[in-house]
Amino acid sequence: MSTRQFGARVQRNEDARLVTGRGRFVDDLPLDGVLHGAFARSAVARGRITHLDTTAARALPGVHRVYTHADLGELDVTMPLLIPHPCIGHPRTQYPLAHEDVYHVGQAIAFVVADDRYIAEDAARLIEIDYDILPVEVDPAKAALDGAPLVHEDVPNNIAAHLVQVSGDPEAAFAAADHVTRIQVRVDRSTAAPMECLSTAARWDAVSGELTVWDGTQAPIGLRGALASLFELDEDKVRVVAPDVGGGFGPKIVFPYSNEILVPFAAKDLRRPVKWVEDRSENFVHMTHERTQIHDIELAATSDGVVLGLRDTFLHDTGSFIPYGIAVAQVASTQIAGPYRIPAIHVTFDCVYTPTVPVTPYRGCGRPQANFAIERAMDQLAAELGIDRFEIRRRNFIAPDEFPYTRPDLLFADGLPVTLDSGRYDDALAALEKALDLDAISAEQEQARGEGRLLGLGLSFYVEGTGLGPYEGAKIRLHPITGKAYVNTGLTAQGQGHETAWAQIVADQIGVRPEDVIVVEGDTGVFDWGVAT
Repeated sequence: MSTRQFGARVQRNEDARLVTGRGRFVDDLPLDGVLHGAFARSAVARGRITHLDTTAARALPGVHRVYTHADLGELDVTMPLLIPHPCIGHPRTQYPLAHEDVYHVGQAIAFVVADDRYIAEDAARLIEIDYDILPVEVDPAKAALDGAPLVHEDVPNNIAAHLVQVSGDPEAAFAAADHVTRIQVRVDRSTAAPMECLSTAARWDAVSGELTVWDGTQAPIGLRGALASLFELDEDKVRVVAPDVGGGFGPKIVFPYSNEILVPFAAKDLRRPVKWVEDRSENFVHMTHERTQIHDIELAATSDGVVLGLRDTFLHDTGSFIPYGIAVAQVASTQIAGPYRIPAIHVTFDCVYTPTVPVTPYRGCGRPQANFAIERAMDQLAAELGIDRFEIRRRNFIAPDEFPYTRPDLLFADGLPVTLDSGRYDDALAALEKALDLDAISAEQEQARGEGRLLGLGLSFYVEGTGLGPYEGAKIRLHPITGKAYVNTGLTAQGQGHETAWAQIVADQIGVRPEDVIVVEGDTGVFDWGVAT
């Protein structure tokens, strides 16, 4: 009898713990003598701090420290640009705590550590902050115009980065076209809003010189490296543990946030464990955002709807800083053709600073924006040529015998040309058409229109850029008596069910039951080789 378990229905290893409330999140950690932190944050989008007085906050009973940037010593430096790129002409990243200027509502200005969170919050509200409020422009299209208010005074037109990529011969494609479709598509800003907001706890062992940090992060190994560098510690003296994490969606892969520096700094300074857990209001103005892009897209096509070329010029709102480089915009620029056989592509983007929460990858990292843009363009092309929306896609799909299909000189975020390895797009479209009763939907739309309602039918094909790395790994040990398998990996789960999925894979390979595979992940103390989830 086969012992294969991967993909089979099995009892999930993590569910009993999580559904009965026995999960262990950062805020559940029982740290003896723990102190609690709270931030004072900017109340304005762009301004210069003219008055900062922490006297009343420091005097409140139960307050241990109030930190401003002047108290951070060698940690008072701008944070690293995580993914540099030559096209970033004006990279700007934030300080752990603001200096004279603030660049978005919610930017951290001071950090209070007190006996409990209530006292810390009260003290943070006692900090007096006055601003010289500066003009702002939050629309990226207007922010890039001459004369617009500048987020950073030395960045012309608020342009952080500019990139052009060309694949094939777009000029020839447009010259040969019978028809050109033009459309502007805008995708607006959004936030991840995970059930568990950002969270950090830290403990410093003065005897061993070891720093332990518990963090609701998707990237404990990367965070360990950042903290070791910033605190000038050997990496083996820094342990980062991501316990149960209540949702991630991308923003929790960014490091380091202000809390990931200030909490360990305070723990080391005060020789006491320190904890900080973001509340929901903070989450909206502190944890990074994504999405806003404005695409002006053109499709060059024959009269029967075969697309010959694509031009896309778009603006990407990077917020007030660009800590993750051009990752979101670059992915959008390389996913813009979707599953379609478009032999000539010219794509240009500008990353624009606006006085808003910084933007980093979230739930798709540029792919949803590109997908929406190309699909809206395909719909408009179909309408202008009088061709059925399904049919125009069918005429432009990459065929099964054309794979692998490479778009030369269109480089993905890993620096490699975009290559689509496989697909049966036409079969998927046929299955969709078979499942839908298009005549009934059309009749329902007509009825709704007669009642003054508009009823739409969305149609979209999505291709996911995957296989990034450059590496991940795991270590497996077998217990000589119990026969149980112990799996350590650098990846972390935020609801994906790794404890079950990894257990099924290992169980298949070594012939044990999935419930006899113990998965420990997200702890640099047991495995320290990998990138992130």
